[in-house]
Amino acid sequence: MKRAVILHGTDGNPGINWLPWAKSQLEARGYDVWVPLLPENHTPNRFVYEDYIQKSTWDFTDNIIIGHSSGATTLLNLLSTPWFPKIDKAILVGTFLNEKLLPAASWYEPGQFDNLFAKNAYDIGLLKSKVKEFYFIHGNDDPYCDVNDTRTLCSELGGRFVLVPGGLHLSSNRKELPELLGAL
Repeated sequence: MKRAVILHGTDGNPGINWLPWAKSQLEARGYDVWVPLLPENHTPNRFVYEDYIQKSTWDFTDNIIIGHSSGATTLLNLLSTPWFPKIDKAILVGTFLNEKLLPAASWYEPGQFDNLFAKNAYDIGLLKSKVKEFYFIHGNDDPYCDVNDTRTLCSELGGRFVLVPGGLHLSSNRKELPELLGAL
């Protein structure tokens, strides 16, 4: 059985934006799909998320895992842990790597992401050893997540980068994400 996981972003849930569409696209291709509601997701916390995901009964081995925004950060954090297995594909959408664009966002609360980011840079060799293929999908005008930082990480990981003109943060402005189909 092919398996896939979709991790939503901050203040998200499995039923919003393009996530239901992505789930249906994967199921139509024969995947068993898990789209968890991440706990306390207004203030994403890598430790809370890791504990929740590690306690799930889901087998992540050889999965396709899609993460949006802080869900993409969560995927990178999970891949950085010793217990998390090798996966088939990591698809990172609107990848959230730092807070440098957020102070201008009206919804941003200082300290909101204090427990999301790892203290050290990602170990590129470790990430590459755990993922067969990396895909990054990013709006060219994302107001929250820096496209150049994402492009740099994609290059370091040898991934494929898909730029979406006018895509913004690829969230509430999208009910579908056809750019995802090329990664499936």
